[in-house]
Amino acid sequence: MNLVTDEVTKINPKSNSVTTAKNGDITYDYLVVATGAKYNYDEPIGMKAGLEKAEKVFTFYTLDGAIKLRDALKNFKGGTIACTVSEMPIKCPAAPMKFIMMAEDYFNSVRGIRDKVKFIFTTPMPAVFSREPYASKLSEIFKRRGIETIANFTPSDVDNEKCVVKDYGGKEFHYDLLCIIPPHEGESYIEESEGVGDAANWAHCDKHTMLTLKHSNIYGIGDATDFPTSKTASGVRKQAHILSNRIISHLKGEEPTDTYDGEIICPMLTKFNRVMFAHFNYTESMSPAIESYANWVLKVHMLRPLYWNLMLRGLM
Repeated sequence: MNLVTDEVTKINPKSNSVTTAKNGDITYDYLVVATGAKYNYDEPIGMKAGLEKAEKVFTFYTLDGAIKLRDALKNFKGGTIACTVSEMPIKCPAAPMKFIMMAEDYFNSVRGIRDKVKFIFTTPMPAVFSREPYASKLSEIFKRRGIETIANFTPSDVDNEKCVVKDYGGKEFHYDLLCIIPPHEGESYIEESEGVGDAANWAHCDKHTMLTLKHSNIYGIGDATDFPTSKTASGVRKQAHILSNRIISHLKGEEPTDTYDGEIICPMLTKFNRVMFAHFNYTESMSPAIESYANWVLKVHMLRPLYWNLMLRGLM
């Protein structure tokens, strides 16, 4: 194995090569596009300035942002806390919901000032989650715990002076602390690389074979793709196993038969000591929408060491 640490600037499918910043063109027989997702801070208007100021506008999708948000929550005395999702898709689409539910429970069971805090959650989707029975269960949890939901809300402007967020349809809300999820996109050279990606720079792939639609030797995996399922660690773990088997079949001169069915497992922290698992694939949901302490133990005390010690090492 030859490890090259360099920046790829273009994929050249016609010559089966990638152009790099320092090492010129590197040829391949099979290519796996695993370029992930990055954040676009230019939209909505005002978001970037608010995040840089870091007084009332935060995001937990970066380490620095998460630390600043944590400190802001510790010092929050009362008012409106809002979490708004700019666009879909995003990495771990349940993460914003986990944040607002855990924040609500934090001010209720830890800080003891729940009566002084209003919670708002906005989503560009028609419901808080895309799959049943989890969408209905989450809506019930939000309603029971007094978390206001604004659906079909795509923010266009963050007014950092008036502390108001507006959407393209004319709706708006006021905040005292805003957690915003910036739009996600793929690497810019993906769309520019001769039919590898789409206009949002995601690798444009068959959702089952994981092959890019226009090239028989270029695969996509993980957050870099346009698979119609959630961008999660559990998903890429499944994809990695299937993809490796397909490439082995290619090298043996055999027709690959392994396919990806869109399976992901998403542990949703709904409050301290309670987790609900959303387990589904492209066609069906495979777990009940139940919050439990057993799920909390599995998520908090078991999945963490499994992730760092096994999953990232390719051992599970």
